[in-house]
Amino acid sequence: MSAGARARPDPPPGRERIRPERLTLLLLLLALSILFLCSFDKGYLYRTGHSHYHTALSLAVAENLSPHHGFRLFRGRRQGPVGAPAYEMYSRYPVGGYALIKLAILPFGNDLSAQILAARMLMLLLFSVAALLAFHSLARITSQRWV
Repeated sequence: MSAGARARPDPPPGRERIRPERLTLLLLLLALSILFLCSFDKGYLYRTGHSHYHTALSLAVAENLSPHHGFRLFRGRRQGPVGAPAYEMYSRYPVGGYALIKLAILPFGNDLSAQILAARMLMLLLFSVAALLAFHSLARITSQRWV
């Protein structure tokens, strides 16, 4: 080290500096946390178009998913011609998503507003995990965390 250059002092204990490679992850987590903070009052359907239909359909299929019905993926049930129930089947997506929604809405009983909010929080959580995995993948592929 030259005579004119000074070494940086170590930070005091408990006040470690944030490493630049961790700053990108911290910024991503901050951005994702804003999604959760801004959506706690949305326990209702609020968008126009197909969003209402798909939200209600996913909640109905998840609500109907039970051992009592043989874990069938259906959106409605009516009386069949010989007295047996006739199911209106709907299995466009794999059962795993509906099972996760069912687990999220299960504690809320018949409170539809709380069920909508719980399902929305679950979807935001899954989106956040996907964003973190995409960040991690891009950081490993490019060897640059700022990309």
